Amino acid sequence: MNPKTLSPISKVWFVISLLVLLLWVIPNMVSYYKNQKLYNQKVSQIEKLDKRENRLDAKNFHSEVFKTDAKEYFDEVEVVSIPNNSYKVSILFKKETLPKFHSFLKDISLNYRVSIEDKIVYKEINKSMQVDIIVKPF
Repeated sequence: MNPKTLSPISKVWFVISLLVLLLWVIPNMVSYYKNQKLYNQKVSQIEKLDKRENRLDAKNFHSEVFKTDAKEYFDEVEVVSIPNNSYKVSILFKKETLPKFHSFLKDISLNYRVSIEDKIVYKEINKSMQVDIIVKPF
């Protein structure tokens, strides 16, 4: 096929199709593959999180069980029932173990069927920290 022997309308359609390819199809393909890569990364992160926890079911909240479990990590744990079907949890631990507390706090709703109120109170007592949180069982 010789370009010189093509009709002018065929040449115009060829140029238009080439423009469509360059201006619409290729950018959409690039965008699609970028989004697909981002999606796969997010799925991978979620799967890692799911495997890290390795828990199928969260326990129902019971103050004594929670207190026993938390005492494995911290020096003192106190759970007090308050109005509105909630519990005030006071945890005392050494300042050096603050990262352990944050990890515990991050995983608390994965381990127990509870929600945590936004108000978390940190108090410094000598070389220890006392943290007061309010949890509400589901």
